[in-house]
Amino acid sequence: MANQTTYETPFLPSYTLKPVPQLVPWLSDFHLSLVLPVAAYWFVSLIFWYIDKKDYWSQYRIHTPEEFKQRNRVTVGEVLRSILLQQAVQTALGLCLGYLTDAGDFQGRQDYDIVVWAGRVHRARDAVPWTLALLGLDAKTLVSNIQTYATTMPLTAPSTAKPLVLLSSLVYPHVSDGLTYGFASWEIWVAKTIYWILEPAARFGLAIFFSDSWQYFWHRAMHTNKWMFRNIHAHHHKIYVPYAFGAFYNTLTEAFLLDTIGTTLSLMLSGLTIRQTMFFSTISVMKGVDDHCGYRLPWDPLQWGNEQNTAFHDVHHQSWGIKSNYSQLYTTFWDHFCNTVCQKSEAEIAMLYEKGRVLARQRGEVEGVMEVDK
Repeated sequence: MANQTTYETPFLPSYTLKPVPQLVPWLSDFHLSLVLPVAAYWFVSLIFWYIDKKDYWSQYRIHTPEEFKQRNRVTVGEVLRSILLQQAVQTALGLCLGYLTDAGDFQGRQDYDIVVWAGRVHRARDAVPWTLALLGLDAKTLVSNIQTYATTMPLTAPSTAKPLVLLSSLVYPHVSDGLTYGFASWEIWVAKTIYWILEPAARFGLAIFFSDSWQYFWHRAMHTNKWMFRNIHAHHHKIYVPYAFGAFYNTLTEAFLLDTIGTTLSLMLSGLTIRQTMFFSTISVMKGVDDHCGYRLPWDPLQWGNEQNTAFHDVHHQSWGIKSNYSQLYTTFWDHFCNTVCQKSEAEIAMLYEKGRVLARQRGEVEGVMEVDK
Protein backbone atom coordinates (compact mmCIF):
# COMPACT_ATOMS: atom_id res chain seq x y z
CA MET A 1 0.00 0.00 0.00
CA ALA A 2 1.26 3.49 -0.79
CA ASN A 3 2.24 5.77 2.04
CA GLN A 4 -0.50 8.28 1.14
CA THR A 5 -3.82 7.58 -0.59
CA THR A 6 -6.70 10.05 -1.09
CA TYR A 7 -10.38 9.07 -1.43
CA GLU A 8 -13.27 11.33 -2.40
CA THR A 9 -17.04 10.66 -2.49
CA PRO A 10 -20.03 12.93 -3.29
CA PHE A 11 -21.62 12.66 0.17
CA LEU A 12 -18.87 11.64 2.59
CA PRO A 13 -15.76 13.59 3.58
CA SER A 14 -12.63 12.77 1.60
CA TYR A 15 -9.67 11.39 3.47
CA THR A 16 -5.98 10.71 3.04
CA LEU A 17 -4.40 7.60 4.53
CA LYS A 18 -1.02 8.04 6.15
CA PRO A 19 1.03 5.57 8.22
CA VAL A 20 0.54 5.98 11.97
CA PRO A 21 3.72 7.46 13.56
CA GLN A 22 5.78 4.80 15.30
CA LEU A 23 5.66 4.57 19.09
CA VAL A 24 9.40 3.90 19.08
CA PRO A 25 11.34 5.87 16.44
CA TRP A 26 13.78 3.07 15.65
CA LEU A 27 11.27 0.17 15.72
CA SER A 28 8.05 -0.27 13.75
CA ASP A 29 4.82 -0.88 15.64
CA PHE A 30 4.57 -4.30 13.99
CA HIS A 31 7.98 -5.39 15.27
CA LEU A 32 7.18 -3.85 18.66
CA SER A 33 4.02 -6.01 18.79
CA LEU A 34 6.28 -9.08 18.54
CA VAL A 35 8.82 -7.85 21.08
CA LEU A 36 6.47 -6.65 23.85
CA PRO A 37 4.80 -10.01 24.68
CA VAL A 38 8.21 -11.69 24.96
CA ALA A 39 9.55 -8.86 27.11
CA ALA A 40 6.41 -8.98 29.28
CA TYR A 41 6.85 -12.73 29.78
CA TRP A 42 10.33 -12.38 31.21
CA PHE A 43 9.61 -9.16 33.09
CA VAL A 44 6.62 -10.60 35.00
CA SER A 45 8.43 -13.91 35.49
CA LEU A 46 11.45 -12.12 36.98
CA ILE A 47 9.20 -10.25 39.40
CA PHE A 48 7.78 -13.52 40.74
CA TRP A 49 11.24 -15.12 40.72
CA TYR A 50 12.49 -12.28 42.92
CA ILE A 51 9.48 -12.60 45.25
CA ASP A 52 10.15 -16.31 45.51
CA LYS A 53 13.90 -15.86 45.99
CA LYS A 54 13.43 -13.38 48.82
CA ASP A 55 10.57 -15.43 50.28
CA TYR A 56 8.28 -12.41 50.34
CA TRP A 57 4.60 -12.91 51.17
CA SER A 58 4.98 -16.63 51.82
CA GLN A 59 1.53 -16.57 53.45
CA TYR A 60 0.05 -16.17 49.95
CA ARG A 61 1.92 -19.09 48.40
CA ILE A 62 -0.18 -22.00 47.18
CA HIS A 63 2.70 -24.50 47.41
CA THR A 64 5.77 -24.80 49.63
CA PRO A 65 9.36 -24.71 48.31
CA GLU A 66 9.65 -28.38 49.26
CA GLU A 67 6.74 -29.23 46.98
CA PHE A 68 8.48 -27.40 44.15
CA LYS A 69 11.57 -29.60 44.64
CA GLN A 70 9.74 -32.90 45.13
CA ARG A 71 6.75 -32.88 42.82
CA ASN A 72 7.84 -31.29 39.54
CA ARG A 73 9.12 -33.71 36.91
CA VAL A 74 11.18 -31.27 34.85
CA THR A 75 14.11 -29.07 35.80
CA VAL A 76 14.09 -25.28 35.62
CA GLY A 77 16.88 -25.44 33.04
CA GLU A 78 14.81 -27.65 30.75
CA VAL A 79 11.86 -25.31 31.10
CA LEU A 80 13.92 -22.23 30.24
CA ARG A 81 15.44 -23.84 27.16
CA SER A 82 12.00 -24.94 25.96
CA ILE A 83 10.52 -21.47 26.47
CA LEU A 84 13.36 -19.75 24.61
CA LEU A 85 13.01 -22.12 21.65
CA GLN A 86 9.26 -21.68 21.59
CA GLN A 87 9.50 -17.89 21.64
CA ALA A 88 12.10 -17.91 18.87
CA VAL A 89 9.88 -20.06 16.64
CA GLN A 90 6.75 -18.01 17.36
CA THR A 91 8.57 -14.73 16.69
CA ALA A 92 9.88 -16.08 13.36
CA LEU A 93 6.35 -17.16 12.38
CA GLY A 94 5.03 -13.75 13.39
CA LEU A 95 7.62 -12.02 11.21
CA CYS A 96 6.67 -14.18 8.22
CA LEU A 97 2.96 -13.57 8.72
CA GLY A 98 3.51 -9.83 9.11
CA TYR A 99 5.49 -9.54 5.89
CA LEU A 100 2.96 -11.65 3.98
CA THR A 101 0.02 -9.51 5.12
CA ASP A 102 1.87 -6.16 4.92
CA ALA A 103 0.87 -5.44 8.53
CA GLY A 104 0.63 -1.77 9.49
CA ASP A 105 -1.74 0.87 10.87
CA PHE A 106 -2.92 3.91 8.91
CA GLN A 107 -4.70 7.05 10.02
CA GLY A 108 -6.67 9.82 8.30
CA ARG A 109 -10.15 8.38 7.81
CA GLN A 110 -11.50 8.98 11.31
CA ASP A 111 -13.95 11.70 10.18
CA TYR A 112 -15.09 9.52 7.29
CA ASP A 113 -15.79 6.55 9.56
CA ILE A 114 -17.58 8.75 12.12
CA VAL A 115 -19.87 10.13 9.40
CA VAL A 116 -20.57 6.56 8.21
CA TRP A 117 -21.60 5.66 11.76
CA ALA A 118 -23.70 8.84 11.94
CA GLY A 119 -25.52 7.64 8.83
CA ARG A 120 -26.26 4.34 10.52
CA VAL A 121 -27.52 6.15 13.63
CA HIS A 122 -29.68 8.37 11.41
CA ARG A 123 -31.24 5.35 9.69
CA ALA A 124 -31.91 3.77 13.07
CA ARG A 125 -33.53 7.02 14.21
CA ASP A 126 -35.84 6.98 11.19
CA ALA A 127 -37.40 3.81 12.57
CA VAL A 128 -38.52 5.55 15.78
CA PRO A 129 -41.71 7.19 14.40
CA TRP A 130 -42.78 3.90 12.85
CA THR A 131 -42.19 2.10 16.13
CA LEU A 132 -44.24 4.70 18.00
CA ALA A 133 -47.03 4.36 15.43
CA LEU A 134 -47.18 0.64 16.11
CA LEU A 135 -47.74 1.56 19.76
CA GLY A 136 -50.57 3.93 18.80
CA LEU A 137 -48.55 7.14 19.31
CA ASP A 138 -48.24 9.98 16.81
CA ALA A 139 -44.62 11.18 16.65
CA LYS A 140 -45.46 14.66 15.37
CA THR A 141 -47.97 15.33 18.15
CA LEU A 142 -45.57 13.97 20.77
CA VAL A 143 -42.76 16.22 19.54
CA SER A 144 -45.05 19.24 19.48
CA ASN A 145 -45.97 18.62 23.13
CA ILE A 146 -42.31 18.15 24.10
CA GLN A 147 -41.28 21.38 22.36
CA THR A 148 -44.12 23.33 23.95
CA TYR A 149 -43.07 22.06 27.37
CA ALA A 150 -39.41 22.85 26.68
CA THR A 151 -40.11 26.45 25.63
CA THR A 152 -42.08 27.09 28.84
CA MET A 153 -39.23 25.89 31.03
CA PRO A 154 -37.69 28.60 33.28
CA LEU A 155 -34.57 30.21 31.86
CA THR A 156 -32.79 29.11 35.03
CA ALA A 157 -33.06 25.47 33.99
CA PRO A 158 -31.30 25.18 30.61
CA SER A 159 -29.79 21.84 31.61
CA THR A 160 -33.31 20.42 31.73
CA ALA A 161 -34.61 22.04 28.54
CA LYS A 162 -31.71 20.87 26.35
CA PRO A 163 -32.31 17.11 26.85
CA LEU A 164 -35.99 17.66 25.96
CA VAL A 165 -35.02 19.26 22.67
CA LEU A 166 -32.65 16.39 21.93
CA LEU A 167 -35.40 13.91 22.82
CA SER A 168 -37.73 15.58 20.35
CA SER A 169 -35.13 15.29 17.59
CA LEU A 170 -34.83 11.58 18.35
CA VAL A 171 -38.58 10.96 18.33
CA TYR A 172 -39.26 12.98 15.18
CA PRO A 173 -36.44 12.92 12.59
CA HIS A 174 -37.19 16.31 11.03
CA VAL A 175 -36.37 18.21 14.22
CA SER A 176 -32.68 19.08 14.66
CA ASP A 177 -30.49 21.38 16.75
CA GLY A 178 -27.83 21.87 14.08
CA LEU A 179 -26.30 19.91 11.24
CA THR A 180 -22.82 18.51 10.60
CA TYR A 181 -22.32 16.72 7.28
CA GLY A 182 -26.11 16.70 7.09
CA PHE A 183 -26.53 15.05 10.49
CA ALA A 184 -27.77 16.37 13.81
CA SER A 185 -25.07 17.17 16.35
CA TRP A 186 -26.33 14.45 18.70
CA GLU A 187 -26.01 11.90 15.88
CA ILE A 188 -22.38 12.90 15.40
CA TRP A 189 -21.83 12.62 19.17
CA VAL A 190 -23.32 9.11 19.25
CA ALA A 191 -21.25 8.16 16.19
CA LYS A 192 -18.03 9.36 17.90
CA THR A 193 -18.91 7.37 21.02
CA ILE A 194 -19.41 4.26 18.93
CA TYR A 195 -16.24 4.82 16.90
CA TRP A 196 -13.85 5.67 19.74
CA ILE A 197 -15.29 3.55 22.60
CA LEU A 198 -17.95 0.98 21.76
CA GLU A 199 -16.45 -0.43 18.55
CA PRO A 200 -12.95 -1.02 20.04
CA ALA A 201 -14.56 -2.51 23.16
CA ALA A 202 -16.60 -4.88 20.98
CA ARG A 203 -13.48 -5.91 19.06
CA PHE A 204 -11.60 -6.67 22.28
CA GLY A 205 -14.62 -8.56 23.57
CA LEU A 206 -14.75 -10.68 20.42
CA ALA A 207 -10.99 -11.36 20.60
CA ILE A 208 -11.29 -12.45 24.24
CA PHE A 209 -14.32 -14.66 23.59
CA PHE A 210 -12.78 -16.38 20.58
CA SER A 211 -9.41 -16.83 22.30
CA ASP A 212 -11.04 -18.30 25.43
CA SER A 213 -13.23 -20.60 23.31
CA TRP A 214 -10.29 -21.81 21.22
CA GLN A 215 -8.15 -22.45 24.30
CA TYR A 216 -10.90 -24.20 26.25
CA PHE A 217 -12.05 -26.69 23.61
CA TRP A 218 -8.57 -27.61 22.39
CA HIS A 219 -7.30 -27.88 25.97
CA ARG A 220 -10.22 -30.08 26.94
CA ALA A 221 -9.74 -32.23 23.82
CA MET A 222 -6.11 -32.80 24.78
CA HIS A 223 -7.27 -34.22 28.11
CA THR A 224 -10.07 -36.28 26.57
CA ASN A 225 -8.05 -37.83 23.74
CA LYS A 226 -5.35 -40.07 25.20
CA TRP A 227 -3.09 -39.82 22.14
CA MET A 228 -3.21 -36.02 22.17
CA PHE A 229 -2.52 -35.91 25.89
CA ARG A 230 0.39 -38.32 25.72
CA ASN A 231 2.05 -36.82 22.63
CA ILE A 232 1.16 -33.12 22.89
CA HIS A 233 -0.08 -31.93 26.28
CA ALA A 234 1.50 -34.18 28.94
CA HIS A 235 4.68 -32.12 28.52
CA HIS A 236 3.00 -29.18 30.28
CA HIS A 237 1.77 -31.36 33.13
CA LYS A 238 5.26 -32.35 34.17
CA ILE A 239 4.87 -29.20 36.26
CA TYR A 240 2.63 -30.10 39.20
CA VAL A 241 3.68 -27.02 41.14
CA PRO A 242 3.24 -24.15 38.65
CA TYR A 243 5.62 -21.19 38.64
CA ALA A 244 5.81 -18.08 36.48
CA PHE A 245 8.70 -19.14 34.22
CA GLY A 246 6.91 -22.39 33.38
CA ALA A 247 3.63 -20.80 32.25
CA PHE A 248 4.12 -21.63 28.56
CA TYR A 249 6.19 -24.77 28.95
CA ASN A 250 4.62 -26.72 26.08
CA THR A 251 5.57 -28.80 23.09
CA LEU A 252 6.02 -26.79 19.89
CA THR A 253 2.92 -28.51 18.52
CA GLU A 254 0.76 -27.29 21.39
CA ALA A 255 2.29 -23.82 21.28
CA PHE A 256 1.59 -23.57 17.56
CA LEU A 257 -1.96 -24.93 17.81
CA LEU A 258 -3.21 -23.14 20.92
CA ASP A 259 -1.18 -19.94 20.97
CA THR A 260 0.02 -19.11 17.45
CA ILE A 261 -3.04 -20.21 15.47
CA GLY A 262 -5.54 -19.32 18.20
CA THR A 263 -4.17 -15.82 18.75
CA THR A 264 -3.81 -15.15 15.01
CA LEU A 265 -7.41 -16.16 14.31
CA SER A 266 -8.75 -14.12 17.23
CA LEU A 267 -6.90 -11.02 15.97
CA MET A 268 -8.06 -11.54 12.38
CA LEU A 269 -11.70 -12.13 13.31
CA SER A 270 -11.87 -9.19 15.71
CA GLY A 271 -10.08 -6.81 13.34
CA LEU A 272 -7.80 -5.33 15.99
CA THR A 273 -5.26 -2.77 14.80
CA ILE A 274 -1.53 -3.30 15.30
CA ARG A 275 -1.54 -1.19 18.46
CA GLN A 276 -4.62 -2.93 19.81
CA THR A 277 -2.95 -6.24 18.97
CA MET A 278 0.12 -5.09 20.86
CA PHE A 279 -1.99 -4.42 23.96
CA PHE A 280 -4.07 -7.60 23.67
CA SER A 281 -1.09 -9.92 23.11
CA THR A 282 0.96 -8.38 25.92
CA ILE A 283 -1.89 -8.56 28.45
CA SER A 284 -2.62 -12.15 27.38
CA VAL A 285 0.98 -13.19 28.05
CA MET A 286 1.06 -11.37 31.39
CA LYS A 287 -2.22 -13.06 32.37
CA GLY A 288 -0.88 -16.48 31.39
CA VAL A 289 2.27 -15.97 33.48
CA ASP A 290 0.23 -14.66 36.41
CA ASP A 291 -2.12 -17.65 36.28
CA HIS A 292 0.91 -19.91 36.87
CA CYS A 293 2.69 -17.71 39.42
CA GLY A 294 1.68 -19.80 42.47
CA TYR A 295 0.73 -16.77 44.60
CA ARG A 296 -2.73 -15.58 45.65
CA LEU A 297 -1.68 -11.96 45.99
CA PRO A 298 -4.70 -9.83 47.02
CA TRP A 299 -3.25 -6.71 45.36
CA ASP A 300 -2.45 -8.40 42.05
CA PRO A 301 -4.61 -6.52 39.45
CA LEU A 302 -4.56 -9.50 37.08
CA GLN A 303 -6.43 -11.52 39.72
CA TRP A 304 -9.05 -8.91 40.60
CA GLY A 305 -12.72 -9.58 39.96
CA ASN A 306 -12.16 -12.71 37.91
CA GLU A 307 -12.45 -16.37 38.85
CA GLN A 308 -9.88 -17.21 36.17
CA ASN A 309 -6.74 -16.74 38.24
CA THR A 310 -3.79 -18.64 39.68
CA ALA A 311 -5.89 -20.42 42.32
CA PHE A 312 -8.39 -21.62 39.71
CA HIS A 313 -5.77 -22.84 37.24
CA ASP A 314 -3.55 -24.39 39.91
CA VAL A 315 -6.31 -26.88 40.68
CA HIS A 316 -6.04 -28.13 37.09
CA HIS A 317 -2.33 -28.90 37.61
CA GLN A 318 -3.07 -31.24 40.52
CA SER A 319 -3.67 -34.96 39.98
CA TRP A 320 -7.06 -34.64 41.67
CA GLY A 321 -8.15 -31.68 39.52
CA ILE A 322 -6.63 -32.47 36.13
CA LYS A 323 -10.02 -33.34 34.60
CA SER A 324 -11.51 -29.96 35.49
CA ASN A 325 -10.88 -26.20 35.21
CA TYR A 326 -9.83 -26.23 31.56
CA SER A 327 -10.41 -22.50 31.02
CA GLN A 328 -7.37 -20.35 30.37
CA LEU A 329 -6.50 -16.65 30.34
CA TYR A 330 -9.61 -14.47 30.66
CA THR A 331 -12.86 -16.11 31.74
CA THR A 332 -14.24 -19.36 33.13
CA PHE A 333 -17.40 -19.11 31.00
CA TRP A 334 -16.98 -22.42 29.17
CA ASP A 335 -16.07 -24.34 32.33
CA HIS A 336 -19.35 -23.22 33.88
CA PHE A 337 -21.36 -23.67 30.68
CA CYS A 338 -19.99 -27.21 30.13
CA ASN A 339 -20.00 -28.07 33.86
CA THR A 340 -16.28 -28.82 34.02
CA VAL A 341 -15.49 -26.65 37.05
CA CYS A 342 -13.90 -28.64 39.88
CA GLN A 343 -16.79 -29.90 42.04
CA LYS A 344 -14.77 -30.30 45.23
CA SER A 345 -15.62 -28.03 48.13
CA GLU A 346 -13.18 -25.45 49.48
CA ALA A 347 -12.63 -27.66 52.54
CA GLU A 348 -11.80 -30.68 50.37
CA ILE A 349 -9.43 -28.64 48.22
CA ALA A 350 -7.67 -27.24 51.29
CA MET A 351 -7.30 -30.77 52.70
CA LEU A 352 -5.83 -32.08 49.42
CA TYR A 353 -3.36 -29.21 49.25
CA GLU A 354 -2.29 -29.84 52.84
CA LYS A 355 -1.85 -33.53 52.05
CA GLY A 356 0.49 -32.60 49.20
CA ARG A 357 2.54 -30.36 51.50
CA VAL A 358 2.87 -33.11 54.10
CA LEU A 359 3.94 -35.74 51.54
CA ALA A 360 6.53 -33.40 50.03
CA ARG A 361 7.93 -32.60 53.48
CA GLN A 362 8.16 -36.31 54.35
CA ARG A 363 9.96 -37.11 51.10
CA GLY A 364 12.35 -34.26 51.73
CA GLU A 365 13.10 -35.57 55.21
CA VAL A 366 13.74 -39.07 53.83
CA GLU A 367 16.10 -37.71 51.19
CA GLY A 368 17.84 -35.65 53.86
CA VAL A 369 18.45 -38.75 55.98
CA MET A 370 19.76 -40.65 52.96
CA GLU A 371 22.21 -37.84 52.21
CA VAL A 372 23.48 -37.91 55.79
CA ASP A 373 23.96 -41.71 55.63
CA LYS A 374 26.11 -41.32 52.55
